[in-house]
Formats: sequence, structure tokens, C-alpha cells
Amino acid sequence: MTNARVRKHPLAGSGPIVDRARAALLRTATEFGDVVASDQTSVTARTPDGLEVTLSYEGGNFVFSRVYNLTLSVALPAESDVPTGLKLSHRARSGPQFVRAGSGAGTSAHTSVGQPGAGGALAARLTALNSSVGDRLRGVDLVAATVSGPRTSRTLTLTPMGGSYVWVLIPPVFKATAFPAGEPERLLDIVRALRTWSPLSV
Repeated sequence: MTNARVRKHPLAGSGPIVDRARAALLRTATEFGDVVASDQTSVTARTPDGLEVTLSYEGGNFVFSRVYNLTLSVALPAESDVPTGLKLSHRARSGPQFVRAGSGAGTSAHTSVGQPGAGGALAARLTALNSSVGDRLRGVDLVAATVSGPRTSRTLTLTPMGGSYVWVLIPPVFKATAFPAGEPERLLDIVRALRTWSPLSV
């Protein structure tokens, strides 16, 4: 029997570092729209066109510093054609693309195109998906992206390079990483493209 330790959310608890990070997250959320909800670990913003985006941080703790990576999570429509169980791979020469989360890090969506059965159908759908959103993925510095959850309630999560929060002990620095100009809107363009994507639109 294993006693796996559950990792504490980086914004759980209180203290000067966490409180400043939480305030930075709230400020970052306003770059995506009007703040409509918030709790200890996340903030939800509504864009002018009614899209709701939940922002949070993933934490990496080090001895004399902490790095909080921004995450944006959006629910995909139940009828969406985007497969679940996807992750972003940076291995392809053509740029970042979605691959099956259970595949090897270097496994492309193209490897099983043309094969019979469900695997070939999924590969064909991923090829169409990457062809449709590839330019948008290349236009943003993404650390990671996933599509996860049950078929009827999937969640798209993007982790961009910009928008992170950094604390350094020596010298003492509390800094929110600024987005490149226009980056929040480019991230939202990825979200909108995936929420409305259909193989028939390619």
C-alpha cells in the first residue's frame, strides 16, 4: 500500500509570497476580460464575447525561489469534435502539435494515418486538427497544453510562457512576467478555434 503525497496547490494557504502571487493572478485575469469569480486558487474572467476562462498557477518550488506558471482552462462544448486525452508536443519540425497523451513524447499524430480501426481514425482527426490550429499554436510561446476529461465534459488547458509569476529570495524580487503584445488575444484565438473546430471545417 502506497502513501502518495498529494501536492499542495501553489496558491493554497497564506503568507506574503502566496498573497502577492494571488494578487498578480487577479491582475493578469483582467487582461482577458471582466473578473466574474475568484477563490483561493483561481480567477475566472469573461471575455467581451462571453467566453469564460479560468486562470490559475502551477508551482515549481526551489530553495531560494518559486516559479508560478500561468494556466488557462476552458470547458469545451459537449458536442465538440476535439478528441480528449491530448497533450502538446514540441518534437515535430513543423512546430508544436497535439498528440495522444498516452503516446511517446516524439509520437506524431501522423504515424498511424491510414491504419484501419479507431487508431487510424483518431490519427486522421488529429492531423486535421493540427492542420487547422497549427498556425495559432506557432504564434504563441506555449509551455504545455492538454485536452482532458470525459468525452462530454472536456477541458482545454493552456500553459503559456508569459503571465508567470516569479519570487526570488536573493536579491528579493516579486515579479509578474508580462505578456508579449497581443498575447492574451492570441491565446483566446486558440481557445475559440478549438471550441468551434470540426473536421468538416478543414
